[in-house]
Amino acid sequence: MKTDDIQIERYGKHAVVTSPASVFSYQVEEIDYDNPRSGMTDYHSWSTSYHFQDGLELIPYGMYNDMPQLLRNTIYRNPNIPGVMEKKQQLLWGQGPHLFKTVYKDGKPAREWTEDSTVLSWLDGFDYKTYLLNTIQDTNFAQSNASMMIKAKSGRVGVERIHSLEHINPMWFRLAKNKESVEATHGLVSDAWMAFQPNGYRDYPLFNPASPFKAPRSIFYSKLYSYASDYYPIPTILGALEWINRATAVPLILKALSKNSVNAKYHITSPAQFWDRKREQIEKECEVAGKEYNESMLDDYERLLFKTIIATLTSDHNAGKIWHTKDIYLEDGQSLKQAGWTINPIDQNVKDFVDTQISIANKADSAVSAAVGIHKSLGGITDQGKSDSGSEQLYAYTMFKLIGVRIPEEVVMKAINTAIKLNFPKSGLQLGFYHEEAQKQEDQSSKDRLVNNPS
Repeated sequence: MKTDDIQIERYGKHAVVTSPASVFSYQVEEIDYDNPRSGMTDYHSWSTSYHFQDGLELIPYGMYNDMPQLLRNTIYRNPNIPGVMEKKQQLLWGQGPHLFKTVYKDGKPAREWTEDSTVLSWLDGFDYKTYLLNTIQDTNFAQSNASMMIKAKSGRVGVERIHSLEHINPMWFRLAKNKESVEATHGLVSDAWMAFQPNGYRDYPLFNPASPFKAPRSIFYSKLYSYASDYYPIPTILGALEWINRATAVPLILKALSKNSVNAKYHITSPAQFWDRKREQIEKECEVAGKEYNESMLDDYERLLFKTIIATLTSDHNAGKIWHTKDIYLEDGQSLKQAGWTINPIDQNVKDFVDTQISIANKADSAVSAAVGIHKSLGGITDQGKSDSGSEQLYAYTMFKLIGVRIPEEVVMKAINTAIKLNFPKSGLQLGFYHEEAQKQEDQSSKDRLVNNPS
């Protein structure tokens, strides 16, 4: 069989691979919980710090210091979850950020929404709405966010102020600590975190509320505490990543079936670490040979490996054999199974098989909804295309406002409200998200109903 006989239809890192003899769906998993090297227990072990430089120790975010990449790559390859995360952002945002004072009415705390041109002018100076949208997204994904607190130069004449805040992309940010310290003391910012050594970095002290104006720039790290964890919180969606991977595989499997329902016999998965190690190996070989590495070299290796897989699974000699009785070996003698690959036969009873895959996807949607923390009806996830009733959506929204807003709002707003308190200590103002009360259509006057207000 010629290599050119293989057609690879790519969907990000995933693909449907077609040859004259067979069709199979192929998926790269960011984390393989069945692999002891990347199991859930080990992956939560983040406490070990690593000597960095300048007397600092790097605190890795995730076992391989790749938690932001892991969450991003897994979630954005799924057809549903990015939309759920966007809806959660919209739910917290409500009608947007507004200033308020806390007042007490009949012995109960309430928010008195107000305007203050001086405070708003300062907020507009650093595009605070874009800053908050970014911070909400980070908090939704990882239960934490990092901001750069920039001191105003006016401090030179005795007036200490915060000039502005900047959102820090979590891809660039990692915590660090002095060697003798137990707690994190610094933040490292780099645009190229590779393994545990970045290519160029800047270190900043973490914001100290006892000495807020000591450093011209400091990092304010706001987070939710995760039980029995230190430094970084554990993202709530982490436990659902296996379900997300399962749900992501379903469209690929069905694509392979629709492309060639007779020959689509396997769904193949490989761990992302396999390709990371292969890339490093090819790079080292190029360095020894004095050649420049090109990503197409990894693509060529992938194509040749697919050719070997297809030849093994479709040959007459191996007819009727499945993955557990016939293995494929790499050039170093290691089998693909040992390297974390799986090849699962696709049941040729198509109707039952498709129903099973849809059931898996529905279960995955429920698991993700619970992990994200919003009701399925609010996230746009419904069972088999059924629309939830308006009463169910209204109840879900009411409960979200009652118990789902204040804590994430506190994490999102912590840095900016600290700056407001420092700059305007006598104002008593804070920034919060304003939410309108939702009502049933029949409880609204005719002029307020959506049908009469299409805009």
